[in-house]
Amino acid sequence: MAKMKRNIGDLVSGRIGNVVFFQLHGKSYVRAAPVRKKTSWTEDQQFQRQRISKASGLWRALRSEQVSKIWNAAAEQMNGYAWFLKVNLPALEIDGTLIDAKLLKVSDGKLAMPQNLMAERKPDDASTITVSWQNDLHTRGERLNDELMVISYVDGKFSRVMATGLVRGAKGGSFELPVKPVNATHFYLFMASREEYSGSCAF
Repeated sequence: MAKMKRNIGDLVSGRIGNVVFFQLHGKSYVRAAPVRKKTSWTEDQQFQRQRISKASGLWRALRSEQVSKIWNAAAEQMNGYAWFLKVNLPALEIDGTLIDAKLLKVSDGKLAMPQNLMAERKPDDASTITVSWQNDLHTRGERLNDELMVISYVDGKFSRVMATGLVRGAKGGSFELPVKPVNATHFYLFMASREEYSGSCAF
């Protein structure tokens, strides 16, 4: 892979013959296009392709403008989609079967999650979630205004990102899960503050 000294990426993008022009973090690059044949894939490679395909399906199900922003902000040497795959592939078997939805990460970033975060559903109302947590003694200022966000999940379907209305300084409270998808089996919590986000925690 070569790095372009002049920003030819303003003029060219995509594949031309056996080379590919692309941009990453404002810089232009060119590399040789991969040459593959269907008959050249080993069984392990075919499984790996299937695994990546299933992970890509999760990204498409989850993706929204805000989710793309979260993962693009978290990625440093790649785009947000590639970072999402790297983080979430361990949640899938070699054939792409999801091992456990609790292993999935819907958010990533440098904000810290609250300590000892606990969440439970009301016995008579599965859509109402009660949460509690502790804050580090040194948590001060703007960090106390970080907001708790939620995404719910069932059978490969994700809700959109929803604000719970609870801030870090509150140390807990209750909120309603997103209306869709209905009968969510799992939900994911993470913190957000302007352009900063934390990793997610599954329940």
